[in-house]
Amino acid sequence: MAALPRAGQSATTAPVGTPFSDRLTMVLKALSIGRAPLAAAVGVDKSLISRWCSGQVMPSEHNRARLTQFIASHHAGFSLLDWDLSVDDLAAKLGVAAPAPAKPPPGLADWVPPAMLVEAAANIQLHGASYEGFWRTTRPSSEAPGQFIHDQVLLRRTADGMLGLRLGIMDIFYVGWSIPIGTKLFSIATDATTGTFMFSIFNGITRQRAEVVDGLILTVMRDAGGTPIASKCLLERTGEISDDAVADEARLRELAQSYPLTPAADIPEHIRDHLWSDNGPTAQAAGGDTIMMMALARSMSRGASYEDRKTAPAI
Repeated sequence: MAALPRAGQSATTAPVGTPFSDRLTMVLKALSIGRAPLAAAVGVDKSLISRWCSGQVMPSEHNRARLTQFIASHHAGFSLLDWDLSVDDLAAKLGVAAPAPAKPPPGLADWVPPAMLVEAAANIQLHGASYEGFWRTTRPSSEAPGQFIHDQVLLRRTADGMLGLRLGIMDIFYVGWSIPIGTKLFSIATDATTGTFMFSIFNGITRQRAEVVDGLILTVMRDAGGTPIASKCLLERTGEISDDAVADEARLRELAQSYPLTPAADIPEHIRDHLWSDNGPTAQAAGGDTIMMMALARSMSRGASYEDRKTAPAI
């Protein structure tokens, strides 16, 4: 899945889709360096090391220099230039085997064209960290008219190079993938207990850490006939993942047990108006849409604001 070097790019420079985080993770593993002693040596919090390894943030030039100095004390000759080596060349310098290229899950590879999987894998390697985290949906409830419903969501990059999706609401728990292609985030997941599917398409974020995305979600009701339903949906970041995937999934299942309904009056007006709209000929005559859509021109998808960054940890 690794991208090929671009024209004019040296074979020893970092190929597209192989971020700094992958190199740092490999170096720490190869040299048996723990994150706690590394944090102490560099003079930063251990949580920041975790964000460097997950790709959520890049170390500043100052921190990268201190990081390099500490690694050089464990592997003579290591320098700042080594961060620009390809994964294979860096592995050879460290005397370890390069990690195997990421492969998509067999089920996903069976029905997604290979070229699209290559694009998705490259996007996930480059931008997947910007989506990782805990999220909460807000969408109109089909079973409780006049109220909105919240699902709890966990997005996390997986060992196979994909972006795993977990969505829970009470006793239903969907498991699947989110696939960033172009400016969209396509998702598919299933609940093994009820045998139902969930599909969604969201307006994605490509140049910033995503904080809010919106789009459409398609699933079925809990009625006897499993009535198909579609609705507009807003996805808002609510928390960060940890290094412990098992603990994060347990946390998601706990969050999913919270009461999921909120009266429309308690939803901020601008969000309520964004998600709750009429469609059809009558709506079109009043300047609306004939079909349900989440036009990019009216999207609420956004990255971190200046206010968000004001409270963010220093890197």
